[in-house]
Amino acid sequence: MKLNNIMAVLTASLLAVSAAGCGGKSKGSSSSGVPETSSAGTVSTETASYNVTEPFSLTEADEPVTKHISPVETVSAQCAVQFDAETTIQRADGSNTIKIPLSEFIESGDKISSFVFTVEAGSNIGEYKGGCGISVTEDCPAGKKGWYQCPDFTAPTQGTYGEIKWEVPAEIRDYIDPEGDVMFGYWWGAPTSLTVKQAVCTFDRSRELPVDGTLSIDVGKSAVMDSDDKIIKIKTADFLPENAVLEAVEYRISGGPFRKFTGAFGYSSSAGSYQSPNTAVYTGDASLSLTWFVPYEAKALTAGDGEIMLGYWYGEKPSAMLDSITVKYSQGDGSIPEYVPQRDEPTDPAGYTSTYGFRSASKIISEIKVGWNLGNSLECYGYKSWSTAAETAWGNPETTKAMVKAVRDAGFNAIRIPVTWGEHMSGNTIDPEWLARVHEVVDYAYNEGMFVIINMHHDDYIWFVPSDSEYEKCREKLITIWKQIAVSFEDYGDRLIFEGMNEPRTVGSDKEWQGGTPEERNVVNKYAAEFVDTVRATGGQNTERTLVVTSYAASAETSAMDDVVIPKGGNIVLSLHYYAPWEFADGRSKVFDEAGKNDLKKKFSEIKSKFIDKGIPVIIAEFGCVAGAETSVRAEFYDYYVRNAKAAGIKCFVWDNNAFSKESSYGIFHRGTLTWEDALKDAIIGASK
Repeated sequence: MKLNNIMAVLTASLLAVSAAGCGGKSKGSSSSGVPETSSAGTVSTETASYNVTEPFSLTEADEPVTKHISPVETVSAQCAVQFDAETTIQRADGSNTIKIPLSEFIESGDKISSFVFTVEAGSNIGEYKGGCGISVTEDCPAGKKGWYQCPDFTAPTQGTYGEIKWEVPAEIRDYIDPEGDVMFGYWWGAPTSLTVKQAVCTFDRSRELPVDGTLSIDVGKSAVMDSDDKIIKIKTADFLPENAVLEAVEYRISGGPFRKFTGAFGYSSSAGSYQSPNTAVYTGDASLSLTWFVPYEAKALTAGDGEIMLGYWYGEKPSAMLDSITVKYSQGDGSIPEYVPQRDEPTDPAGYTSTYGFRSASKIISEIKVGWNLGNSLECYGYKSWSTAAETAWGNPETTKAMVKAVRDAGFNAIRIPVTWGEHMSGNTIDPEWLARVHEVVDYAYNEGMFVIINMHHDDYIWFVPSDSEYEKCREKLITIWKQIAVSFEDYGDRLIFEGMNEPRTVGSDKEWQGGTPEERNVVNKYAAEFVDTVRATGGQNTERTLVVTSYAASAETSAMDDVVIPKGGNIVLSLHYYAPWEFADGRSKVFDEAGKNDLKKKFSEIKSKFIDKGIPVIIAEFGCVAGAETSVRAEFYDYYVRNAKAAGIKCFVWDNNAFSKESSYGIFHRGTLTWEDALKDAIIGASK
């Protein structure tokens, strides 16, 4: 074990010398119904949360429709969305780039014109030299295999700070792949590393909206940065007709020049509150206009006591004056169509049918609520100098049917059973006694109706190496092990899942926990394909069984995830391990703060855009925090982690090694007494519902 969306659409029109903002994911709401705000200079692009019981997902088909046919109006605007990167890159080859999913900025049909990357360093940067790249479609004349890499360029900086602008070439703007990435690279400069603080994407968007009326209203209110008055609120009942639904709001702002205006839009009512992602507009003029294309999440909160909002987080002026707004609205019968949440029910593969009545991988993952790891039991290794009993060698009791039933009764409907095989083999044959014991433990859970994952776990410490030089030897053993496992368990139904590798990596290497090298990541992909081919070749129900593959070291590092190749054939799940925020997870920090929460949301958003949005189910097969902080703080962490992962479509398996003090104390279930750390268990189960 390693110790370690709802899309909101914003636009902002560029009038005369002004610019605008629009965005993808959104920021949470407070219990008071007023959106939480960013502090000055701090940017957040978290996934939205609302005052509803459970998170939900949204599709274009869910847009509200009125009972009559509204006139359609085309609205076009230049947009600017800011993404909080907070990532340090090195000057050295191999660690000198950052990739950001384009889904953080744009949607299909948007035309990107530029990016501005804000960087900082601990010493003077001097002249920056680097480059940028972006995903393009295969038919892009200037691209190569779905990627455009710009020529290297230089840019001046301002001491320890810099704003590096990349103008996207006009000839590739029509070919940009909105499901791809943008890359920023640091080739040369005085410091050995740079921290990429934010990235601002400017692009053009055009949308057709139902518009029954347009009203302009004088406001004359100021938003004061760094104060309780940084949000301006306008009551809709003062000017909108009854039953009107907001479609777009244009905000006319003065009081500049702001140099860089950073803020957000929002709507609040007795039905709940919504806040958009941050928008950031670079302008040297005294006024600007911002247009918000109101997303469904805000429309669904329409009520007679509603308020339109504008927040001002940061700029070179202490306050911003909202002179007036123009509102475009549609009007129906006074009701918003009831929204039925999809609640983590991914679409099955197109045309999927089963000979054996097996559910697809997507369907199975959708039915998993939350999972539990039987840690430090069947995966023990290196014990033979002091023990002959592998399962209890690391201090845990032998697994019993009563233990597993207690896990099921607590509310976990899935279990991951880590198994090490390499120390239980005679030549290339798995010891029959060991295989029988694994069967016995699997049956404890399977007969309780649980989803069960078995894997090849700490073999990565014993013999399994992701290198070209060791590939053929390791490949042969991998195939031998999985052929025997697959044949032995072939008669089990679709609730039994095979996980090919745990944390495949080069133990002790410099990149062991930093995503590995390109060569190592490529070898892991080859192992994954061999695992899938081996299981499928055993025939019968294994041809349809859900299989789990992973990244290098099961890492959620961007470099590791970017190089994952999912084997073909369907019914494949990606497993990641994500012990984060790391200093809290391993006990060095006793505080689970907003920065830690932001890190989690950013990573879940990245995983969603890279895999889940492309139809690839994902589990976080290991996560947790040791007994370092107070129990109440740990409970808050578990609740936040599971709840927000679930909102992104990710299902989690908590790591539990039955240790409750000192280093690696990830225990939540006392196996000897069949009792729980109730606050932690209740937080996990509650968040999974």
